[in-house]
Amino acid sequence: MKKILILVFVIFVSFSSLAQNGSRERMKAYKVAYLTEKLNLTSKEAEKFWPIYNTYEETVHKLKRQERKQLKALREASDGPDGLSDQQAGDFLNNHIENQEKKSRFRKKLITDLKQTISNKKIITLIKAEADFNKRILQRMRERRKKG
Repeated sequence: MKKILILVFVIFVSFSSLAQNGSRERMKAYKVAYLTEKLNLTSKEAEKFWPIYNTYEETVHKLKRQERKQLKALREASDGPDGLSDQQAGDFLNNHIENQEKKSRFRKKLITDLKQTISNKKIITLIKAEADFNKRILQRMRERRKKG
């Protein structure tokens, strides 16, 4: 029953990602399917896990988008680091450090919240599964570059 539920969930996510036509949505669908398989969550755990995890992912995505905007503005405003004044470089570094600290706080909150939902072992499995997923994605990107 649990495997059927997971299969239905994966199929649903896959179809919804195809309908949305975005690479970010497809990537998210692949990640959801991968984590669902690796974590082996019960339906009760999944019901609580995914809203917490999705909130975390969305928050971190917003921070990363903000960082990319700052980098783009930096590139457009100067000739790279050499074109910056010391004050501008300091401001950029302070923003960078602040964003890294925010990400760390959000990660800590995620783990704290998940401890109320799933076992510590499953949280460790999640951490490993996220790293494995990222490695797989990087490998696929490298393979596509070699082919293309």
